[in-house]
Amino acid sequence: MALEFGREKLLYAVGIVLGVVAVAYFGFRLFDQVSPATTAVVLFAGFLVFLVAGIAAEAELLDVVAYGLAAGCYLVFVAYILARFDVGDGGTFLLLVGSSALFVALGYLAQEGRLELSRRRATLVVLVVALSTLAVVGVDVVSAGASASAEFGDSVEVPERGAATTVGTVTLANPSFLPRKADVPQYHACAYLPGLQPTPLTYEPPPRSPLLDGGESRRFDLELPGFVFYTEDGTRRESVRNRDRVPVETA
Repeated sequence: MALEFGREKLLYAVGIVLGVVAVAYFGFRLFDQVSPATTAVVLFAGFLVFLVAGIAAEAELLDVVAYGLAAGCYLVFVAYILARFDVGDGGTFLLLVGSSALFVALGYLAQEGRLELSRRRATLVVLVVALSTLAVVGVDVVSAGASASAEFGDSVEVPERGAATTVGTVTLANPSFLPRKADVPQYHACAYLPGLQPTPLTYEPPPRSPLLDGGESRRFDLELPGFVFYTEDGTRRESVRNRDRVPVETA
């Protein structure tokens, strides 16, 4: 049996694949400066727009192209939700089951001929979705972003070699009502002692661009490892041998 795959179908298929890749790049990289909630809304809006376009399309194969792009947008939306939000095992299961039910229902309605929209209504739906999405993005852009601030003590206690001493605290705050990622800068400290070099401070637990809920703030201890006060043979350095605390300078 000859495999018939017209040139136009090939071009449409390539267009769908590139379109889905563009949506993924847009969501995960290009549009990553706003709240993850806003990006998720934009991705879902893209799904709705292409879905409505597919329902209202009259040209042959264009409806399939629109449906393909809609499905791609939705897959990127699901992947983004799972990657950016801690929904847990139960949330992941419910999201996947709900998504499966949604597409099965859409397929059934299309098969029964009940998935129909006039061009006028489709245009109205697309306009409402676009304006609503722009409003969400606008609110996100004008709202404040997450911030990081550090407070340091004037001195630190000399710990045991295998322990750590608390130098200060770092506070992550999100004044916006939208969830946001907080980028934490790297902090260094140097004790005023001969032979000691600036040492990176550690976080407990170490935050890696944590996602803060709206209005949430978190505090983490900034710790200096104890080995910087000891020589290789495990004895205290001479400059701290008779000290319980030493002054600290941040850099």
